[in-house]
Amino acid sequence: MMKDKLYQKSGVVIMHLARVFMTKKKGDRIETVSEYEKELGYARGTIQNALSVLKTEGAVKLESRGHVGTFVKEIDYKLVWMFTGIDFVMGAMPLPYSKLYEGFATGLYKSAEKHSGDLNMAYVRGASVRIQMLLKGAYDFVVVSRLAANQAIAEGLELEIGLYFGPKTYLSEHVILFADSTKQIIEDGMTIGLDPKSIDQSYITKALCEGKQVKLLEMPYNQIVQSIQSNKIDAGVWNLDEIKEKELQISYQSISNNAAFIETSEAVILTAKNNKGINNILKELIQSDIVLDYQRKVVNIEIDPSY
Repeated sequence: MMKDKLYQKSGVVIMHLARVFMTKKKGDRIETVSEYEKELGYARGTIQNALSVLKTEGAVKLESRGHVGTFVKEIDYKLVWMFTGIDFVMGAMPLPYSKLYEGFATGLYKSAEKHSGDLNMAYVRGASVRIQMLLKGAYDFVVVSRLAANQAIAEGLELEIGLYFGPKTYLSEHVILFADSTKQIIEDGMTIGLDPKSIDQSYITKALCEGKQVKLLEMPYNQIVQSIQSNKIDAGVWNLDEIKEKELQISYQSISNNAAFIETSEAVILTAKNNKGINNILKELIQSDIVLDYQRKVVNIEIDPSY
């Protein structure tokens, strides 16, 4: 019975220390045993035993520098993660309605598999919805555009970008669709489709309509094409990838000359600042070169998507 209790206590302390170490990097100072003793409320010997397990298993190498303190000499995040008690990582990304999204989802899973990680993905429409759920703790990370991530951070939300994937990894570009094929720009008197849940679509739409006398009609992103084809609205911002892949017969104009809009083409992984160590886990689990290689193969129809 006592051994069971000791094992349970050691296990809790090991998990806690492993999660702390996931936030550390080589050269960082760690807390003293006395400080951990006060923080956790466990006996000094139990804490020392937990540290010993992590060192013996090769998860971390520590270096004592006398009165200065103890520092991380080497750290193996993959091994440390095994002791955190975190069984899987949960993420969310857009609905995979384009080859780029299908390829990205495939790449995430393939990268996780190569690194023996258990990854689970949810597919949720609207960057603002995904970000809200991230902040509520429903997900460990979300995939959004670089522009959406920067907008959310600029608003003061406790978020940070964990991984960048480069231009044209989220989508090739946004374009402006028109019901009247003779139109090339948004004009006064037009009704424009706006999805407030899509940070990118909303931002670009408002920027294009600035200074013009137009009506913004709120609607889900996936209804914009149909609304233009039925002349319910005059124009709307849309993803060029889906137009090309579905061979939609609809008039559109490029808007990619705006530098801010280009940020909407880059996929990034966004995490909550209070989820300590998650970025180190993700950097072990998700290798951008693997993700992008599978994305390219799916887009080029070299392999079938798998997610």
